Amino acid sequence: MLQIGEFAGVTGLSVKALRHYDEKAVLVPAEVDDRSGYRRYGEGQVRAGVIARALRDAGVPLPAVAAVVAGGGARDALSERRRRVLEDRAREDRAFADAEAVVRVLAAPVAVVEREMVAQPFVGQAISVDAQDAGSMSDDDAEAVLAELFERLRASDLGPSGQFWTTLRAGEQGAVEVVCCWPTPVEVDDERFGAEAFSGVVPARVELVATWRPTEGETLPDGATHPAVVALFDALAHRPIDGLRTLEVRQTVLGMSEDDYAVEVAVTVETR
Repeated sequence: MLQIGEFAGVTGLSVKALRHYDEKAVLVPAEVDDRSGYRRYGEGQVRAGVIARALRDAGVPLPAVAAVVAGGGARDALSERRRRVLEDRAREDRAFADAEAVVRVLAAPVAVVEREMVAQPFVGQAISVDAQDAGSMSDDDAEAVLAELFERLRASDLGPSGQFWTTLRAGEQGAVEVVCCWPTPVEVDDERFGAEAFSGVVPARVELVATWRPTEGETLPDGATHPAVVALFDALAHRPIDGLRTLEVRQTVLGMSEDDYAVEVAVTVETR
């Protein structure tokens, strides 16, 4: 029999670890003195102790180590641990690359100007998104709504009279709504396009506008806040807005080519 200190020296496990493994039923000593509580290990437990240490050094979870000590399967436990480590490493590599891309894109200058705009009628339709799972909505969802609205406006001889835009607003029960809008030449009745669509007018206003053009080969990670939005809020920090109850950020894409386009983000700073 080996005293706990001797067993620790042979296996490389600390006395503290051995006590913990006993408490968790991972590696139970062969004998425990009833009066002193002193632990003793059998010579045949050395192999299990060495394997337990090797598995723990590799990060194998304690329950899996206990299963190996009880029934074997050390190679399988290591293979499973390696698979999980490689998955985590790949996920971390992607997160690191995305973070580098965000920092790099935000470092590029974005043009921000003020401009005056006349009142603009529009027809819109909202897509409700769970605020806890904003990534559940894709660009394809918005494009489908915009395409349907476009065809209905064309069929009704109501334009559209310009480029679409999207904006966000609070929905019901904590949801967020992505509102897809097309400009129209005249005001339209709400009932014209059914219950899902609605009409409105963006009033005559002064806008603060940020325009971003991508550099060659640059892409934004999925879910990243757009650099034009960040630049717009940087500018708003130095441009107080008085008299507006809500801050509606309108975003549109200028140009139809993947190689030549710009993203424009605007917010009203003064109504006329």
